[in-house]
Amino acid sequence: MNKIFNFQFSIFNFRKKQAGITLFIAVVIMGILLLISFAVINITLKATLFASSGRDSQYAFFAADAGIECAIYWDSTFDISKFATSTSGSPINCAGKTISNGGAIPGNSNPILIGGGGSANPTSIFYFTLDQGENPVASCAIVTVTKNTDGSTHIKSRGYNTCDTSNPRRIERGIEIN
Repeated sequence: MNKIFNFQFSIFNFRKKQAGITLFIAVVIMGILLLISFAVINITLKATLFASSGRDSQYAFFAADAGIECAIYWDSTFDISKFATSTSGSPINCAGKTISNGGAIPGNSNPILIGGGGSANPTSIFYFTLDQGENPVASCAIVTVTKNTDGSTHIKSRGYNTCDTSNPRRIERGIEIN
């Protein structure tokens, strides 16, 4: 009987040495799953930022395109261009906004000047916001029109996804035509 008792006692000692291994394996597996979860969340956040950057880039590009279209319209629709150096072309309308000479342009020290600069200043510059459509934040465009002495016109439009010049996520896209 003594041998049987010793055998059973040694089995219990063996089990006591193995006690807690299940808990250790469970903690290791949970740690690995937690690490994988953090990696998936990190990838998801970066993909979201990348997608929103693409959307903001489109808003900026479409604002620049609207600036080009507005400048082309006011340059070519009438007998005398609104940007001619001999006449004041102010006011003009772009995206439902009336734009007049003298207004401020965010992030630019030059005031709005539409036509009438004379041969010494053949450059017109204007600014307008686009706050229509599905964009929750107003995008804007700064357009520069230069009337050359040979009669040609150079138009440069810079579009922004937001009009807030201090926004760190502000994106600029530009279009130039001759």
